[in-house]
Amino acid sequence: MYKCYLCGRSDTALLEGYVKGVGAVLLCPDCWRRLAEENKLLAGASGGCNCG
Repeated sequence: MYKCYLCGRSDTALLEGYVKGVGAVLLCPDCWRRLAEENKLLAGASGGCNCG
């Protein structure tokens, strides 16, 4: 089972995000939104992944 890289949630669809200094990870919508607001996602390199 896939889990959010940051919070460990597995009860929601996950999004693929490219985090600065980390690379490609799966994130829940809340963590993805938070990282996007903090400008920690690489622009143009993220999208959806219905992996869970």
